[in-house]
Amino acid sequence: MQYLRVKENLRDDLGISLATVNNWIKTGVIPAPDMINYYSENIYNSIIKKIKTSSARLNGRANRSLMEQKYISFLGITDKERKELLILLIEAFEVSGLSISEGVLALSICSLKSNSLISEDWLTHPQSKIENVLNQWINEHRENIAQIMDLFAAFSINNENDDLIGAFYQSIQNISQKSSLGSYYTPRELLTEISIQKRCSVLDPCCGSGGILLSVLDKSHDSSKVYAYDIDPLAVKICKVNFSLFFNETDYQSEILVRDISIRDTGNLFSESSLPKYDYIITNPPWGSKFSKSKKDQLLQEYPELSTTEIFSISLNNSIDSLSDNGKLSIFLPHSILNVATHKNIRKKILSLNSKISINILGNAFQGVLSESILLSIDKDLLDKSIHVKDKKSNEYCIDKNSVLSPEFIIPATSTRIDNEIINKIYSVNHTTLKEDATFALGIVTGNNKKYILHTNTDGSEPIYRGKDIQRYRYNQPECFIDFKPEIYQQVAPIKYFRHTKIVYRFISDKIICNLDKDKSLVLNSANLFIAHKYPMETIVCLFNSPVYSFIYQKKFHSKKVLKSHLQDFPLPILTNDIHAHFKEYHDLLKQGNMDTGNIEKLIVKIFELTEEEMTYIKGVLNGNA
Repeated sequence: MQYLRVKENLRDDLGISLATVNNWIKTGVIPAPDMINYYSENIYNSIIKKIKTSSARLNGRANRSLMEQKYISFLGITDKERKELLILLIEAFEVSGLSISEGVLALSICSLKSNSLISEDWLTHPQSKIENVLNQWINEHRENIAQIMDLFAAFSINNENDDLIGAFYQSIQNISQKSSLGSYYTPRELLTEISIQKRCSVLDPCCGSGGILLSVLDKSHDSSKVYAYDIDPLAVKICKVNFSLFFNETDYQSEILVRDISIRDTGNLFSESSLPKYDYIITNPPWGSKFSKSKKDQLLQEYPELSTTEIFSISLNNSIDSLSDNGKLSIFLPHSILNVATHKNIRKKILSLNSKISINILGNAFQGVLSESILLSIDKDLLDKSIHVKDKKSNEYCIDKNSVLSPEFIIPATSTRIDNEIINKIYSVNHTTLKEDATFALGIVTGNNKKYILHTNTDGSEPIYRGKDIQRYRYNQPECFIDFKPEIYQQVAPIKYFRHTKIVYRFISDKIICNLDKDKSLVLNSANLFIAHKYPMETIVCLFNSPVYSFIYQKKFHSKKVLKSHLQDFPLPILTNDIHAHFKEYHDLLKQGNMDTGNIEKLIVKIFELTEEEMTYIKGVLNGNA
């Protein structure tokens, strides 16, 4: 019998959006379903095979979910001999033909046996808690018992209080497996400032192999007060082995279970009414884990107060709810949780706490993760009206919670006291915004630039500009051309927006760079556009291209992608017609190459009442000198 599949199955199995599936059908990458919207099993499987083997389409940075590359993850192991041991273990596994679970089990047996934590007859007569763990585990792989027992029989592995087994597990997974789970483990050097009182309860609800707890706990800690949960059953098994090694106990009392931090049912661990609460919660939740549409719908229904399906935002919410009255939370998060609109509700919840909040800016701290990160700490035992920030250079400063305003509740953690004073001064000028006064559109996504983008101008083609072709107030000479046929491309905004006087801007940039396009040009998706309906666009271009607005962008939003929400937040000062006329005059002269930006800058300084020292400081920040 052949089973029938729909487009939604492709979305879920490939970890992509339904829009991407539809665009692939539109551009001929995959066939369309039949008249009643079904695929046969054979056709469906051929599509899956084709996409998974298409390196150009799915092996790029934006499609990491199907990559097969592996890299060695040492998880804080610095000793040269220990690193060489890990490499030898990986090499032995790679030629064994065993599964990942079998390889990890073999290493777990070797590690425990080397440290006299299991008896010779554990396989037939398990006595201790850890021997029962191994016994149940090996029963899952009865057909390969001999090979499992033999794989690392020649090795003797000392207990160095590191996460060697976790490093092994992390290294033999491919990027696809780690990305789908959001499982990137935490370097020990990020945990040095976290200390746990020995008599207190401590939980890691996303424990992985237990690396965080191994790093922050003392061996004399009461193991019955340590709790570790994770959604990955194999990681939980490793954690159990690691705890036996760490506490040097065969019957340690810690509770280590498979649990999903995103589930909040009555009586569940993360229900607000559940007990116990925890004195310490320390965790690194998954980032960007892939969910099916049904799972996303479930999360939106379960957490209407958050209005997001991002697992790290949900993890933060549930961790806060599980703290004791005097509890302390330390949680690693992507920097975006501080300033992206999706997370405004969890930010509102954080700011509503009277507790001490600390943010440690970490930058790109996790191997294999492009997102910048932070360590967010909440101490319910201390009352504090400020947010305490430590940047990557160990500079420390505070942000007044009352200065973080609705509706977005953006926390400008990269802004020092001086930065915030300048930004507040700029925003204190009577202004409007683009939120109600502009139409935004994305650049064209062809679906196959190699096929559709030309590098010489031909009959019937026209210029199309990339983000890097946009300079302040102008385009570079066109290098790309297109025979424009919007019906065949993957994604095209309404054509009337391109054929309109508009402001185009670089999408990927650490500064605001834009140009007023009166020539009705086309732009690719590395550039975006908007049309202001009331506020003069010449004035907007002069403002946005100035150092002042790049300063706001860097310090308030800390982004490398210029988002619509950023531009909609920028203050547009209420000006007289005469001042708008000055901006238009200066803009037109700049377009013709007959003036520098000095007069524009002087006018902007006057509008926002900035001092010479403040303007010098702003330029210093943009040049990396402040």
